[in-house]
Amino acid sequence: MSRCGIGFVVSAIRIKENYLVGHDRKLIAELELPNGKVKMTVMGRRYEKVGQHLSTERFLVGAEILEMSPHDREVFDEFVKFGPKKRKAGKESFESA
Repeated sequence: MSRCGIGFVVSAIRIKENYLVGHDRKLIAELELPNGKVKMTVMGRRYEKVGQHLSTERFLVGAEILEMSPHDREVFDEFVKFGPKKRKAGKESFESA
């Protein structure tokens, strides 16, 4: 993860006839972070096959973050900057029951 992109591993690089990377394919990604859930629009920029055996074949996708709400951006940037355990002083956290 970085301020401008994310990486994720998938078991297939396409769903039906649609590739996850290429052809200006926009994806909606949701991340569960310790300080809240964030939703973003991303575009896969590259992928690479990972894994040692065909039975466990996976693909690492590198995606550029295109858009997210101001609140989600704040939550995401805080996580990228401070990691999972550290929070800004005085920052409230909301969780649903």
